[in-house]
Amino acid sequence: MNLFRPDPTTTLALHRLLLVVFVESLTMVPTETDPLVQNGNGNARNLPRAFSYRSMLAATVLIVSGAGGVVWWMRRHSIRTPSGNGASSSHSLRNNFTMYLDEYQTHEYTATQFISFTINTLGGLQAHGECEGRHVDPDTNSCYLGNTKNISEDILHRVAIVERVLQRLEQDAFDEDPEIDSSPSVLKIFAMPEFFLRGPNGAYSSYQMIDREGQENDGLLVRMADRIRKFIAKPAFQDYLFVFGTVLVAESLDDPGKGFWEIENVTADSVLYSNFAPIYKGGTGHKHQYLLQKRYISGADFLSRTTLPNPVKANLRDYADASELSFLQQTLQNRNTVLVEGNVIELDGLRIGVEICLDHRMGSLWRSIQAQNPRGAIDNDNLVDVQLIVSAGMSIERGPNPVRTGGVVYLSDGEASSAVCLRTDTGVFDPDVVCREHGPGGRQHLQPFGGAGYTNFVSVSGCIDMEEIELLQGYYSMYQPQGCANTLKTYGIDVMDEFKYYPPSLEIYPIIGLPPQREK
Repeated sequence: MNLFRPDPTTTLALHRLLLVVFVESLTMVPTETDPLVQNGNGNARNLPRAFSYRSMLAATVLIVSGAGGVVWWMRRHSIRTPSGNGASSSHSLRNNFTMYLDEYQTHEYTATQFISFTINTLGGLQAHGECEGRHVDPDTNSCYLGNTKNISEDILHRVAIVERVLQRLEQDAFDEDPEIDSSPSVLKIFAMPEFFLRGPNGAYSSYQMIDREGQENDGLLVRMADRIRKFIAKPAFQDYLFVFGTVLVAESLDDPGKGFWEIENVTADSVLYSNFAPIYKGGTGHKHQYLLQKRYISGADFLSRTTLPNPVKANLRDYADASELSFLQQTLQNRNTVLVEGNVIELDGLRIGVEICLDHRMGSLWRSIQAQNPRGAIDNDNLVDVQLIVSAGMSIERGPNPVRTGGVVYLSDGEASSAVCLRTDTGVFDPDVVCREHGPGGRQHLQPFGGAGYTNFVSVSGCIDMEEIELLQGYYSMYQPQGCANTLKTYGIDVMDEFKYYPPSLEIYPIIGLPPQREK
């Protein structure tokens, strides 16, 4: 038996055994207190868990019977691709804190590890009183959340949430049993879902993305990006690639200097809609700063009957082209940020494809690769090593996944789910099969259950709940399904109470070896 790649039947049995052993071994007595129960002064209390989800997911031993006897399955396993290399965890990140790189050194990464901040970004629920005083979409009974009275405070508050999540990533290096590999040969890929930065009105004003003379005059979104880039410019994050969800921006054609919510009777055809994913490499001494623009507007991207008209209701299906956005080019140039073309970025010898939600279903990355090879002679080296999808209501198998043999697909979704798919076949790439269809070269289910609309191909190896619920109140839903409890539900263990709040989580996946370097 291959410890690093058991066959699907064995793996299915392994996971079933894992779930049974740990469900029965933990005393899961429901807590009598709810984190949202009001205390005497009207504030929600952050009460301890009745049991540890992380402990459940962080199982270290599985006992497998077989002809050869007993095999111990390591929780912190490294998945090797047919032609890739695993990576060890022997390097200590503590050494990285004392090592400053004056000049950026190009790494030859041999593996990746995916970390998803899995938070529900679909808005508040009227049924739970989260939409009081806000515009409610009659189709979904949901609303946008955030600080409608002070947009500056709204942006700064969301940045504080991002920084708290990043602090937790730093803290992992000092944990007794760290979840994240610290080796410089492993590229850590951190992603947040679509719509994380959309504001209380459905989008921010383009006025907040303008780079002006004097830092104090820059738009708040520009200053926010500067603050985040400064935070990740540390040796601790030198081998990280970050995708900070998406930021939605709308510009009134009638009065670009005003927020659209300040204009009476604004219509969809008088607004330019944009949806961007900020992508930055951590550390210093490099120029890997990108902005990816979403192309297609989904029917789920905007709510109806709010201050921002739903463009789909006006039959608008495309986001604004970059050439239409007068503020964009100068801002990118002043901030040394590159607008991603063709959905591909080149990083340290790796080709990384990135898509936002509906663009994945429409095959934007695959179409781009085809366009670069018009004669149709697409071989394995024309494909990407890693494919990243940030979304809110998408799944890996709903679109083509043009990754090389041994390549990997990562997804972080705003319906509070994440997923990973590893391409294992060695044949000619088939866009209708890889990570989409059952059978060889297709979907590789490694556990008995998948979440609604999602396929978990590679099992999550660790899950850490975010405990600071006071940071989220009023900005993200307290009742939408999310967190480690929701993750366990996708594995067939339902420990979610109907009216109990579970916080968002960091979902950490095992190390996956990369395909070999392309011939130079």
